[in-house]
Amino acid sequence: MPLPNSIIGYTQADRVRVRLVLEDGFLLIDHAQTYGNQPSLGCFSSISCVSASSTDILQQNSIVYFNVLWAELLPSTLENHPPILTIDYCKVKDEKKATLDRVSFLIDAQNERACDAWIENLLNTSYRNTIRNKRLLVLINPFGGQGAALTRYKKYSAPILAAARCRVEEIETKYKGHAAEIIENMEGLERNYDAIVCCSGDGIPHEVFNGLSKRPNVAAAFKIPVCQLPCGSGNALCVNLVGSNDLQFATLSVVKGIPIPVDLCALTQDNKRYITFLSQALGMIADCDLGTENMRWMGESRFTVGLIMRVLSGAKYPCKVSVRISHESRTQVRQAYHEHKNKAHTSTFERTQLPDLKYGTVHDPIPEDWKSIDTSSLAVFYVGKMPWVSSDALFFPAALPHDGYMDMILIDSSIPKKEILSILLGVAEGKHFDSKYLHYYKVDAYRIEPKAHSGYISIDGESFNFTPFQVELHPGLGTVLSRTGQFQAPGIGI
Repeated sequence: MPLPNSIIGYTQADRVRVRLVLEDGFLLIDHAQTYGNQPSLGCFSSISCVSASSTDILQQNSIVYFNVLWAELLPSTLENHPPILTIDYCKVKDEKKATLDRVSFLIDAQNERACDAWIENLLNTSYRNTIRNKRLLVLINPFGGQGAALTRYKKYSAPILAAARCRVEEIETKYKGHAAEIIENMEGLERNYDAIVCCSGDGIPHEVFNGLSKRPNVAAAFKIPVCQLPCGSGNALCVNLVGSNDLQFATLSVVKGIPIPVDLCALTQDNKRYITFLSQALGMIADCDLGTENMRWMGESRFTVGLIMRVLSGAKYPCKVSVRISHESRTQVRQAYHEHKNKAHTSTFERTQLPDLKYGTVHDPIPEDWKSIDTSSLAVFYVGKMPWVSSDALFFPAALPHDGYMDMILIDSSIPKKEILSILLGVAEGKHFDSKYLHYYKVDAYRIEPKAHSGYISIDGESFNFTPFQVELHPGLGTVLSRTGQFQAPGIGI
């Protein structure tokens, strides 16, 4: 028997009769007598809380299913008073900012059973692409976001997770590497959680992926989706998966997120092997990321200021780059992007241990089919697996979740300074992609060997030893929660 798609209720303040209808991607609310067979489709912006009058409620009369968190029928606390239908949802403005809200209606006692069925229909529809009551392991870096991560999580995220009836375990990290230890050693992780939520910058996701890589059953561990609540100075994972840095909208996107596979990268350096999910950098990018800690008070703008300073000083970073290039010209990169953009991918990795290294480690001989690139006057060496490296830097516009490639950018310091500045200041909108002054490749693997004695290497925004390292791809190894099932980036034209 099909579940009902409409129910009659009454506003609490003035007992105006309304009909709630599930149709065309919206929960519609309007005067019952105005519906007939053609319900009007209002444009949702807000619905006031429990004490709202019928005018307040009916002026803004639709809620997108994605924004619905929960609904239930509650018995009244007053004698001889009808039960109350409550709907918890996020009020979303400009598609990227959200606030928690609730609307309530009185339901005739004789309609309780029909209302229960309607609620089930609403929740089934609202959670069509994901699961309800997610079991979430929330790792909070209390030092993130200038020390405000815990406070912001409690104020903005926790109420939304509670409204969605998520089952949450919260753990505060105590020191660098603690998140990796928690994930590596937690008993029953794969059995007990539907997602790992990093309330932090990009450092905790980096630790989580590396912790997962050390689990007894790697395949099972990497099937747990990883996501981020933006509470750090760098929140690239969230920007790529959600398309916003708004904490409440990101929390809504965790509740409604769709699990998708993502490529991860294996990095070998010295005698260790790491997982990297976001980026690897040497040169100006790493220098600005890690060498501007004294400017952290400036927020994300410290990066731009640092870049300008280094470009004007003519900084260069000599090194040796050996790379296996898959797509070299901009035309080939475009073709690869559009070939893989809408291609479905399901992870088939089932081994209990990490995949073998196809190209060996940084200590092995460089394969003969790799290309050696002259980088004696390198300005920027940057490799990424996600389009956005921060909310205002679309460095890798051709990056896709699981296309099987890394995107590599090389910029030489010998080109005019104004061109370097133009490239680096154009990354906010990805305008640098077509510049003739940079190299943009799709690559399978690479090795980089610094020639200087000291400097910065940034891996997922974390500082690594200034020694040679090698990276290759593990296709579809990881899992993340995406708002729409893909990266939130404009992409590149044909």
